[in-house]
Amino acid sequence: MRLLFLTNLYPPHEIGGYEQWCQEVAVRLRAKGHSVSILTSRLRRVDLPDSEPDVIRTLHLQADLYQYRPIDFFLKRAGQERFNKRELRRVIDEINPELLVVWGMWNLSLNLPYWAEQWMPGRVAYFVSSYWPDDIDIHAEYWRLPGNRALTELCKKPARALAFAQLRREGYPPALAFEHAVCCSHYVRNTLVQAGKLPVQAAVLYGGIDTEPFIRHVEARERFQDNTLSLLFFGTLIPSKGVHVALEALGLLKQRGISEQVSLTILGSGHPDYEARLHTMVDTLGLQGNVHFVKRIPRDEIPLWLSRCDVFLFTSSWAEPMARTVMEAMAAGLLVIGSEVGGQVEMLVNGENALTFEAGDAVGLANQIAYVLDEPELRLRLV
Repeated sequence: MRLLFLTNLYPPHEIGGYEQWCQEVAVRLRAKGHSVSILTSRLRRVDLPDSEPDVIRTLHLQADLYQYRPIDFFLKRAGQERFNKRELRRVIDEINPELLVVWGMWNLSLNLPYWAEQWMPGRVAYFVSSYWPDDIDIHAEYWRLPGNRALTELCKKPARALAFAQLRREGYPPALAFEHAVCCSHYVRNTLVQAGKLPVQAAVLYGGIDTEPFIRHVEARERFQDNTLSLLFFGTLIPSKGVHVALEALGLLKQRGISEQVSLTILGSGHPDYEARLHTMVDTLGLQGNVHFVKRIPRDEIPLWLSRCDVFLFTSSWAEPMARTVMEAMAAGLLVIGSEVGGQVEMLVNGENALTFEAGDAVGLANQIAYVLDEPELRLRLV
């Protein structure tokens, strides 16, 4: 089958698991004999090799990943939309896909899947593993915000009116049919259906991971030695991931006099301000001997790092659609202590295959860590 994936980002340039997932699915489909092409953004295209079979990095994103430039809305946006339309048409004509699969759409114009629906009726499918159908468009998000000072707002007000008038003339954002849509969890599906963004016939298709890189280390490891726990967080360091809650929990364990039995490795990078906040918390709480920071590592090294630890802390406060990090930790034989958010409630069952706590509740997390310390047999049973 000839497949064309449409997605905002594609490895090695990615924000997180959604983009990595796209690559893994594409690779596995090719291995099964399908012809798979990827149409994605031109983000940092110059950093990549000249030859990337079947990956077309030509589309314009709506805005820079880190800074919105309002002047570009008036000077560049229309031209970029015309270019994207021509490029999508060219790629469809060249590849002649039997199915176009819409993947990640954050910061990518919704006109792209709309045009695809018009040109390929009945042959556009959506795999939804975020809340992008209900997200505020990146342009509308910027123009709705008031200026941070009175003078800035005075200048922004007429520009705001022009920007919204232009979007209304264009009929943007367009209404998508979502004729064939599947979501990565019931939570995502129900949230979007209730919001009126997906039709009631939208289905659920749980995603997964390739377990082999993770389970190969399980038999060789010695878990839960010497009545100590090696805790691990790995992922992007931003407030919604809740790493600060893990540090607060360790601070509580220190007050109880049991912090010497626990160490925490924080593996990953993120927003500099949040990283600085975490380092300050470690110093303030006196956890310098308990917490170790490791910068982001190549993805193929993650299974080895997991094999060195006992417990994975999933601390997100955001309703994550279906966290791959949780699946990977489970496959690697770690006990998961996780917050009850989003799609994770369909994966983690407290006392059966994990321990859970209410998102943001440092006391609840500290209690679960202490519980694991006191119950060695429980650890192995849950794993």
